[in-house]
Amino acid sequence: MSDNRPLHAGIGERAFGSEAGALVTLNYQSHRDALKFVQTTLNGPRGIAVLHGPRSSGKTTIVRRVRDSIPADTAAALIDGTDIRPQGLLSEMLSQYGYDMGLDSSRELLQMVKVFAMQQAGSGQPPLLIVDNIEHMYPSALRTLDALAALTVKHRFAIRILLTGNENLSSLIGSESMPCIAKRQVGIFTIGPLSDQETVLYLHARLAACGVQQPDTLFPVAACERVRELSGGWPGLINHYAQEAICPDKPRLIITRNGSTLSQYVPRTKKVLIGRSEFADVVLDDEYASKIHAVLLRYSNALVLLDLNSSNGTTVNSVRLKSTVLRSNDIISIGHHRLKIENAPAISDEVAARLQSPDTVKMRNLTEMQRMAEEMRVVSVERKKKG
Repeated sequence: MSDNRPLHAGIGERAFGSEAGALVTLNYQSHRDALKFVQTTLNGPRGIAVLHGPRSSGKTTIVRRVRDSIPADTAAALIDGTDIRPQGLLSEMLSQYGYDMGLDSSRELLQMVKVFAMQQAGSGQPPLLIVDNIEHMYPSALRTLDALAALTVKHRFAIRILLTGNENLSSLIGSESMPCIAKRQVGIFTIGPLSDQETVLYLHARLAACGVQQPDTLFPVAACERVRELSGGWPGLINHYAQEAICPDKPRLIITRNGSTLSQYVPRTKKVLIGRSEFADVVLDDEYASKIHAVLLRYSNALVLLDLNSSNGTTVNSVRLKSTVLRSNDIISIGHHRLKIENAPAISDEVAARLQSPDTVKMRNLTEMQRMAEEMRVVSVERKKKG
């Protein structure tokens, strides 16, 4: 069987999909203004800044640039605030500052952070704390953050703070639960989208970085303008619609129960967890599904299913399996649920031959997949503990 994927499928994944990473970061006007605002504000007497923008606006790109631009000898922590509690916030700060004290008490952790911050600030190098998605933090974590904002050394604040969020940040920061942050007269910058011209430059730059010699033939200006219209100019959505345009037949799962279609799911990451847990990507409300039941590993030339030692097992086309490479129209059965595979990558001759061979290369690959899947299961469990 030959690999009959569309010619540009691989390019779309590398340029705009999960394989893209930080391939090309366009320094467009709103991001330049945001970066200048953050750097100026953090270095000022107040030392606190807030970035506001919708999902996919590129906030994370900006804060990573801020973190990477500070001197190597300055302590910095970049933390996702989603569902984080005080203990998780403080322990992660210490860990990224280079300290693993093994402390369990939030009070002890807070005291250790205070001592470290005041020592650093006293020597003229106040640490930097960046918290993304602050609107999704637990109220107790917000109060802890506010307590850190109150620390001063020599009439200057001891911790420089950068916060990001999607909505209602003005009311959140000005609320009664965060009086110390409000007193620091927080400056808020609202990120804007790419213009039509910036969208064209962004799309063509990403394609060129993937080896496309004439990006305008694959994405003419009219197509770029259409992507801009659909995405509103937000970088994350530009990536999504660009990949859809290059390779519209992406893999997806049709999820049913007792013959009724519940939903569709399009894998957008390399690893997709399936199970009963709320932390799974595909959540199955099914007593026969384990909390973390199985995982899909998505590659450019294969879609691999692994059972994660589930209690009741996983079947594909009525055959119970621990692992397999999926094909279009395969039916995964987990408890009362059925997951039909559509638009799976065609299996190449090389992959087909490897599936039929028990050689050590195949076994090493399957072992590596199992290892990655187990790591994902552990991460999900740890995240639940912190939540």
